[in-house]
Amino acid sequence: MSTIRKSKSYSFELKLNAVNRVQAGESVKIVAKQLEIVDPDYIYVWIKKYETYGEVGLKRKKRNSLIDDKAKIKELEMENEILKKYLQILKREEKKLSSK
Repeated sequence: MSTIRKSKSYSFELKLNAVNRVQAGESVKIVAKQLEIVDPDYIYVWIKKYETYGEVGLKRKKRNSLIDDKAKIKELEMENEILKKYLQILKREEKKLSSK
C-alpha cells in the first residue's frame, strides 16, 4: 500500500516570519516546530531565496510563471499573424503602385 504525499504550501507571511526569526538568532528546528513546518530544511531554502531576491523570492511564482509564459506565447503568436497579414497588404499595395 502506497501513501500519497501531499505537498504542503506555506503562506508568504509564514515564510517571512520564519526567515526573520532564524536571522534574529532562533534555532531553525525550534522555529519549524513552532510554526508547524514539516521539514526544517524548507527554512534554509527560504533564507537563501530571501537573501538572493528579497521578499519577492518568498512568494509563489512557479505556476504563475507558467501561465504568464503561455499568455506571452499566445500574444506573440497573435502579433506574428497580424504582421504576416500586414506584410501581405503591403505587397498588394506595392504591386498596384508598380503596375501603374
